[in-house]
Amino acid sequence: MFVFRFLAVKTKHLFLEQPEMNFRVASGMITGGMDQGSALYDIVLLEENAGAVKVVLDKSFTARFVRERPRVTLETLSGFEVRSVVVPSGFGTRLKLVREMTPRDFLEISLKRQDYMTSSLANVIAVFKQANIDTYVIPAVKQLPTVPRERRFNRIDLGTSDKVCAAALGIYTQSTRSGAAVSDTEFILAELGSAFNAFVAVSSGEIVNGIGGTLSSMGMSSRGAFDGEIAALLGTVDKRRAYEGGVLYLFANGETVPEEFFLHAFNGNERARVLMEAYTSGILGDIGSMMASSGIKPKEVFISGRVSRVKQYVAYISEKIEHTFGLKVSFLETFGALSKEGAIGAALIANGIAGGRFSTIVDTLRLREATGSVFDDIYLDETTLRWIQETKV
Repeated sequence: MFVFRFLAVKTKHLFLEQPEMNFRVASGMITGGMDQGSALYDIVLLEENAGAVKVVLDKSFTARFVRERPRVTLETLSGFEVRSVVVPSGFGTRLKLVREMTPRDFLEISLKRQDYMTSSLANVIAVFKQANIDTYVIPAVKQLPTVPRERRFNRIDLGTSDKVCAAALGIYTQSTRSGAAVSDTEFILAELGSAFNAFVAVSSGEIVNGIGGTLSSMGMSSRGAFDGEIAALLGTVDKRRAYEGGVLYLFANGETVPEEFFLHAFNGNERARVLMEAYTSGILGDIGSMMASSGIKPKEVFISGRVSRVKQYVAYISEKIEHTFGLKVSFLETFGALSKEGAIGAALIANGIAGGRFSTIVDTLRLREATGSVFDDIYLDETTLRWIQETKV
């Protein structure tokens, strides 16, 4: 196994030292999960042995490094007998092995008009197609049969596949801590990432609604839901635009990070304080929207993502959520891992697919029943529709 040590030379960058070799033979079933974030790419292995679960691998790389060297994802697993893996699946497809994927699947998980067969997602998948490991792609929120159709119209980004993974981890967390059955879990997941915010509503152990990063309120880097008038002023809108215009851009043109921003906000910088209020107001609005539109009565709000590591802001937003909704704020179980919750949840789902301890969660989420396309129930112009239809299946 390759073990990388990191030097945090600057807050925004991680630098890799030379890898050292380390080998281990496991005694239980090992499953893996990966999460491709805006800044970091996380890899986690969980080992289940006699019902007990522990983390046996917990690695993070810069997302850029994995884009340039996708094979490192498989190399990192060497030395372990891995039963199954869930890889990043973007905007989702039905649950399937990567060797079963079609060109249409690659288009739908990446939503790139060009080069979708060579996207960063596709390049990692290509590596695992050649591996002797059962490797799966999974649905995103929109494809799940538990999300009513009326919540899907003119929507693609109800939450990417990693939000499904984090929600699965939330189901495990609430069930374990409260002693409730998986089918009795009910919560809102608020992922506050380095770029985007996203929200998922879970009721009776099922995902029933979601607000993805490009539909949510303003995030750290992302402007969130696009004002149509701003889009018209910009003239053209591409994916790059989705990653800019948020809090960090309005404060310092993107030349800072969340941790530094909140230091300014809590230490007298008036512009940072007002932006923090706008950011907070958006989070409260999205949580309220989830509750109102889904009709659920959550027992708690789980927060995850990079901002959930900023203690002073967590205390601040927790007080606001409790005051506004009467709900406590909790963190997801991580089994001691430092990687993002999406990677841990992906490993949990891989365990469930393989028939392990978490199979009840996979069954309750009805992942195997996911159908349809991200393009269903969307109004598109004829040119775009023709392009989609002409994509090889």
